[in-house]
Amino acid sequence: MKNELNIRCIMSKDTLPVTGGEQAVYALVDIKAGTSLGIGTMPSNIALVLDRSGSMDGEKMDNLKEAVGYVVDRLGDEDLVSVTIFDDQVETLVSSQPAKNRDEIKTKLSQVITRGGTQISDGLSAGLAEAKKGFGQDRVSRVLLLTDGQTWDDEDACLRLADEAGKQGVAITSIGIGNEWNEKLLLQIAERSHGNSHWIQNPIAILDAFRQEVDGMQAIAATNLTITGRMSAGVRPVKVYTTSPMIADVSSRTINGGTIQADLGSLDAKTGQKVLIEARVPAQKAGPFRLGQVEIGYDVPSQGLTGQSVKADLNVAFAANAADAAKVNAEVMNLVEKVTAFKFQTRALTEARTGNIAAATRQFQAAATVLLDLGEDELADAVEREIASLKKTGAFTAAGTKKLEYGTRKLTQVMTTSIGK
Repeated sequence: MKNELNIRCIMSKDTLPVTGGEQAVYALVDIKAGTSLGIGTMPSNIALVLDRSGSMDGEKMDNLKEAVGYVVDRLGDEDLVSVTIFDDQVETLVSSQPAKNRDEIKTKLSQVITRGGTQISDGLSAGLAEAKKGFGQDRVSRVLLLTDGQTWDDEDACLRLADEAGKQGVAITSIGIGNEWNEKLLLQIAERSHGNSHWIQNPIAILDAFRQEVDGMQAIAATNLTITGRMSAGVRPVKVYTTSPMIADVSSRTINGGTIQADLGSLDAKTGQKVLIEARVPAQKAGPFRLGQVEIGYDVPSQGLTGQSVKADLNVAFAANAADAAKVNAEVMNLVEKVTAFKFQTRALTEARTGNIAAATRQFQAAATVLLDLGEDELADAVEREIASLKKTGAFTAAGTKKLEYGTRKLTQVMTTSIGK
């Protein structure tokens, strides 16, 4: 039987040395669409949730209107779209409807003027309500949330909405413009709902971000993607990272003893998904050893398929000769290095927020070393600038923090030249 998905399980080392003690090993689970899956066969349901606060006046709003026009023009007549605008009040500018009413939608948006403050949770709640009107198992549902400011006293409400959206299969893409917004909040909104996130410095790049999201929606081939890992006796999973569309540490909500269970959202047929599992393997005698098995669950609404799954084993061998266990898998270790850079910068920011400047500096220096090894000279330079700022002022710069937060999370993907620059 032909599988709709193909999965590769690649170990950081195919052969481990017999040491008499526990060892660390990484498993890369690479998930791709099979040849039987069509691209762009699922209609879209997109809800735009847009900041109209006073700080969006001028170039930001002009470029935002152009980007929304692009989205409407790219959607098919059978696709659904809604537009919610918010400041400290919320207005449903365009209720969920077929995108064929393009001129009407653009006309309504052209009349929007900026005003007021920023209250993200109210706008997000209203936008999700519109998305739910068009929700269906045969549609790709997504919310695009764009803001340039800090929200007021409603971060917890935003995260609850993101959790709810993720459980219902509605991914939220969060987009921040400039430097005066809460990157931690917007990243968490994206991660919890299995969505993407962008940082935009130049308003002209709003169009690029919207284009990426529409292209991604139109390439979805499978939905309700899950991974279940069942480890052999004695094998301990200690960390789990998803790496698409961003690197994210999902360990705390996926590992339960020797079992891994994670929701992965949807599968882009062009880019696929990768999951990195870090495990500890107990001492073994020479010979083959099965670490465990992973199972990928998925639906293919365009083919009427639900509850499908494909399985693969995680295998290594133990060798008494250390030379036989010296070779590493370059593909896996490259991903491990990228995740390591992400870990170091995350720890550095955490230490700095608690006032531990010395520890933050050490973590940042470690991140810079890894980034240089990866050839990410620009990000390494950004780390050095933040170290200097930390030593001088005891704090990071707003722009530097965002560059490192987004830069290290997106080491696994090719960035456009304008977003985040």
